[in-house]
Amino acid sequence: MKISDVLAEKGSNRVITVRPGKSVAELPGLFDEHNISSVPVVDATGRLLGIVTDRLFMKALARYGTAMLEFTAADVMQTPAPSCAIDDRVAHAMRLMTEQRVRHLVVLREGALVGIVSIGDLAKCRLQDAELESRVLRDIALGRLAVE
Repeated sequence: MKISDVLAEKGSNRVITVRPGKSVAELPGLFDEHNISSVPVVDATGRLLGIVTDRLFMKALARYGTAMLEFTAADVMQTPAPSCAIDDRVAHAMRLMTEQRVRHLVVLREGALVGIVSIGDLAKCRLQDAELESRVLRDIALGRLAVE
């Protein structure tokens, strides 16, 4: 299965983004409103600059206290943003997340931002694959499905 399949399964191609000057104080509300835990940071042309996650927000809060509420997204974003290509296989994206110790990857097509996937999205995909495989094997074992 490919990342494009995961995005199709999610059902929305709309990516919530922020500009680099967005106040960090506004991010928790944005995360809550859209039920997300990360947001890509883009410039006025839509070019990807980085990503802010709930984890990065909490790290900044732990390090700087409430003074960090004066920061902007550019001050706390991870750059470059961890990413994968829309054509990548899910297993490859999972390896990237593991190696980079991140829970979100921005999805790129020819360098342009087209989506974002979370570890939860990928785990759900893998679970569906495992359930399908289990049903097929059960059907083969019960003689319901012919094997040529």
